[in-house]
Amino acid sequence: MADHDDERRSNESEIDDEDEDEDETDELELERTDDRSAVAEMVRTLANALTDGRSIRVSAEEYTASVAIPERIRTEVEVEYEADSDPPVAEFELELEWDDPDGSSIDLSERESDTTGVTLADESAENRNGRTSRFEVYEDRAEEWRWRLVHWNGNIVADSGEGYASRSNARRAVRNMREIVPSARLEDAQSE
Repeated sequence: MADHDDERRSNESEIDDEDEDEDETDELELERTDDRSAVAEMVRTLANALTDGRSIRVSAEEYTASVAIPERIRTEVEVEYEADSDPPVAEFELELEWDDPDGSSIDLSERESDTTGVTLADESAENRNGRTSRFEVYEDRAEEWRWRLVHWNGNIVADSGEGYASRSNARRAVRNMREIVPSARLEDAQSE
């Protein structure tokens, strides 16, 4: 479970000294402590969104941002080591930036969310009207552990196809399936 150090949204106004125009910046910042596998999952989600041209959703406790990343983006990678800190701190930062003259690529809203993190926008419960599919792990008649994917309507849409010696092995298979499915391709197979 993630330890949430700081989740905040700020709305700051800055005054440009040259032309006295007011620039408004809306920001949702999600900062938390996760284990490496949770960070890998977030990076995979971002990579899948970039590859497929899909939007992502960033959710904090009170705010949600839907982000449509365009085809052309500027990237900045910053690696920093602060030896003077107590304890010393290392930092790796990835920043994506793009021109958005009409303000259409980010939709920031005050919306309660049950979870925090980064998801593909069309995978959010909001877009399914609260209906979600689920993986179930169960023991079969032969006393082997299996998993099945149950659609929100109750239909079984996939299963393990094999039994596992322990519940933990079946759960591990589900975690592996959840990792590989977002990047799976759809191909037409030849009839035999």
